[in-house]
Amino acid sequence: MKINGASVATVAVVTLLSFLAGTSDAQGYDFFHLVMQWPPAVCNQPRSNCRAGIPRTFTIHGMWPMTNRGGSPQNCPGRVRDVRSSGRVDRGTLGAMDRQWPNLKRGGRDPNSQFWTHEWNTHGTCSRMTLQNYFRRAVDRAASVDLLRLLRSNRIQPDNRSYRRGDIGAALHRYNPVVKCNDVRSGGRTYKQIHEIRVCVSRSGNSVVSCGGGGPAFRSCGNGDIRFSR
Repeated sequence: MKINGASVATVAVVTLLSFLAGTSDAQGYDFFHLVMQWPPAVCNQPRSNCRAGIPRTFTIHGMWPMTNRGGSPQNCPGRVRDVRSSGRVDRGTLGAMDRQWPNLKRGGRDPNSQFWTHEWNTHGTCSRMTLQNYFRRAVDRAASVDLLRLLRSNRIQPDNRSYRRGDIGAALHRYNPVVKCNDVRSGGRTYKQIHEIRVCVSRSGNSVVSCGGGGPAFRSCGNGDIRFSR
């Protein structure tokens, strides 16, 4: 069969585009969301099943690979049965994880490791990092972002009061994160409350970066004031 010059050119272009598309897909993600949760907003929910003595500071929920299109790759190869007993995360990192990445919920002999294992198997496997690097970079980046101090320095306190979203946005403008709310019932009323703050981290996991945009993005927060629960 004869192939003319135009056909050869078409095949070459298609091959090049396929290669570039494959390269893009192989990269998998563009940055991380370091998801910091506010424990009182997790535990004041119905049937929350939280343990006693929850922290009164932001703790890590997870570090999730994200794409610029808004996707979040999940459940890649590399699952483990238990992070703590895997022998692949050093003792110092595990100690930092116990402090900064606790499971707020009751259950099991090692609820912290259950939480970490779920986060690794769902999100961390798509990070193209080792267990050690993934968890070490997560706790290091979280330690560098003192969200509670940043809010308090702007007179936004966890005192069950509601604050204007513009004031919350101004306090967090350094990072332009995603602020996620959930609902809480109090005194016969339903309030929107700060639930999570999702800070952006570079693809390497080595630095916190601004999430861009003209300011923090608010999700599920409504249009009114936002409560900071005690």
